[in-house]
Amino acid sequence: MIYHFTGNSDYLIKNQLSVWKNHFIEKHGEFNFLHIKSLLDCDNNFLNSTLTSGGFLAAKKLIVIDLDFATKDSKIQDKHEFILTLTENVPEENILVFISLNPDKRSKIYKGINKISEIKEFNTNDDNDIKIIIQKKYGNSIETDAIYEIIKYKSGNLSKIISELDKIFITRTSIIKNDITEIVIPELEESIFQLIDNLLNLNIPAALKTIDIILNNTNSYAFYNNLLANLRTSIYIFTLKSLKLSTQEINSTLSLGNRGFLITKNYKISHKKLSNFYLDLISLDKKMKSGKLIGSEDSDLKLEIEKCILKLI
Repeated sequence: MIYHFTGNSDYLIKNQLSVWKNHFIEKHGEFNFLHIKSLLDCDNNFLNSTLTSGGFLAAKKLIVIDLDFATKDSKIQDKHEFILTLTENVPEENILVFISLNPDKRSKIYKGINKISEIKEFNTNDDNDIKIIIQKKYGNSIETDAIYEIIKYKSGNLSKIISELDKIFITRTSIIKNDITEIVIPELEESIFQLIDNLLNLNIPAALKTIDIILNNTNSYAFYNNLLANLRTSIYIFTLKSLKLSTQEINSTLSLGNRGFLITKNYKISHKKLSNFYLDLISLDKKMKSGKLIGSEDSDLKLEIEKCILKLI
């Protein structure tokens, strides 16, 4: 029996796998369960004997294999193809579960596994899907505004959301929106979105405050590169909108995905001022690489970024 757990929700996949694992171990013992998290850590002889042999003192064996679609290395591709050939010899009593998160559905391994397996999809398509899962888990103990706030703070990552809520519920019997804003640290991506909003609306005091919050938890160089990438996207959107491209065309051209909402936003900043601001920030990179930046501490780069921001006033 071969199954394929796939989709975009790491939390839902892990949750279902945990149910299967616990049920299996209860009936057939832990020594007949194996989770292979990295195929590159296993030689082919081990994989062959593991997949094609039966259970130990039990009728069944449960084998879980994590597939890696993110790595383009030829070694992992070879492992995928080898595993695919082994599936022809997996005994009927063995239960083989492949795990793939956001897989490349065009790939040979994805298509090959789907031909021989029962597919189980685990997806959250929007914030409402995530809200329903949270309400099902916690009931009326968390208010709706708090749910949407933590979804925003954690960029819709259900695993991180559940982890944060579980920590808060240790000391609380209920959660309101204020608990989220006071306790939970926003993901860098969400904080950057807030910063970009403030910068492009020329709300400089709020922008500087957001930077302080971000740099309490993030290296200034990582922040700098992330800021540049997001500003670059904003400039592209400005440019494509000026060319009268449709929202759909812009989304497709820039591959914005769940960031497509950025296209419909209107800002106070002009295209020229935004471009000059971006060029000022780019010049900092040149100064760093040539050793012309005053100082080399995180605080020095922060100061230079703030100087660029103050020019927007």
